[in-house]
Amino acid sequence: MAHLCDPCSLAVSVAVSVIEPPYSAFGPATDISRIDHRNLIPGAVFGLRVDGHLLDAESLTGALHDIRTCYAAVPVVLRVPDRLDSAVARLIQLAAQLHVRGVLVDDEPVGEALQRVLTAPIDLATDVVEWLSLRLPRLPPEVAELCRHIFRYAATETKVAGLLRRAGDSARTARSRLRKLDLPSPASWLQAARALNAALNLQRAQSTPIFTLAIELGYSDHSALSHQLHRVFGLRASQVRRLLGWEWLLDTWLARNTSLTLAPA
Repeated sequence: MAHLCDPCSLAVSVAVSVIEPPYSAFGPATDISRIDHRNLIPGAVFGLRVDGHLLDAESLTGALHDIRTCYAAVPVVLRVPDRLDSAVARLIQLAAQLHVRGVLVDDEPVGEALQRVLTAPIDLATDVVEWLSLRLPRLPPEVAELCRHIFRYAATETKVAGLLRRAGDSARTARSRLRKLDLPSPASWLQAARALNAALNLQRAQSTPIFTLAIELGYSDHSALSHQLHRVFGLRASQVRRLLGWEWLLDTWLARNTSLTLAPA
């Protein structure tokens, strides 16, 4: 996983639990400054607990900003008690605005809960653009909007020319804007968006044969889908299915396709 900053520079000291594949249980709570990014594996998730040691709104805001900036490839979920009071409910509402990926209630199976909240984003395009603001903080608004359009329509638009026409942009202009920023071409972004959509489908429908999903997604067969995922993310379909979430996949693609230093200004 790419890493954005020194975790020792985090402004807020907060305890998180790490869960890694196969997502059977969260690990013990550890201060975020003690977590070595080099030991985090693809698909890892941070669980931020709010209960008896309740974070106030200001602390939660600061903690999430720092964690998501320094560990952009790791999605964050809230862990809450099964009996909620008004204060916890308020923090859940705030966390959603701060792009926490979901809420896990005590006593529910961890793997099933993570599969539910990490594989079915309500608005993936908007989430991706917000996430890109962490990874590429100088991304111009017009390029951010182009990326939003690509991720919003990638599931139905297979040709980049048609997608750009739908966005009211010309292929030449779009390529030029991305080239100036040393970013991949519109066609590469579309390829990544389609592969990400396929990956989330694989993760979400664990019991559906990969061949069946491949056909439903417009691929000729299982191997065509697996080849596409390997070309974009460096992983086969069976590997992608075992690891939940999309941030780590998109982070991997950016690292493979750009020479930029992916860090805040």
